Amino acid sequence: MDEQIRLSGADHPHVPIPRLRELDAIWTKRVVVAAVLSLVVGLVAGIAAAWLVGEDAAGLGPAQWGLTAAGAGLVVSGVVLSLTRADRAPRNDLMDARSRAARGLRTSVRRAAVPQDPVLREMQDYMAVEMVQYAWPIVLAVPGMALVLWGIFVPLPSVVVVLALVVVWAAVRVNGTVVGRRYYRLRGLD
Repeated sequence: MDEQIRLSGADHPHVPIPRLRELDAIWTKRVVVAAVLSLVVGLVAGIAAAWLVGEDAAGLGPAQWGLTAAGAGLVVSGVVLSLTRADRAPRNDLMDARSRAARGLRTSVRRAAVPQDPVLREMQDYMAVEMVQYAWPIVLAVPGMALVLWGIFVPLPSVVVVLALVVVWAAVRVNGTVVGRRYYRLRGLD
């Protein structure tokens, strides 16, 4: 498996990884644009739904329709943004190699020591770039779910289950982002 890790970046040798400031600037712009668009489109859709469907059909008033649609827009934006990236670092498609790179990265952070092997260090650098970007879509998804719940006012079981899944997803992603940021600081790339 070490051979596969070593050969995984062969088609993109030595791609420089971006600095943390650069990634943060790109993601901040994406999140702000997505949030504004989601809220505007969601509120317009909510007002249109309240006008077309009416209050009697679903038991939601105009404000509730607006909050629910805006929250759903934020959640969709968060999911769409989670599929994008802000770098050109190669990704390893082999799950075992990705897992080993992530474990190695966590070990490096825990021990406060970067590996001496340049190939393993490069794989950990690529994994750190990916992990640093994990939490940005959550900035939209979790508040979006909260708006949906607030808009509905009735904790429907399906909405509560989806919110619980989003919170678990958020916890895992934020943990990965924290580790990635620590690795960046360890390497002096912040």
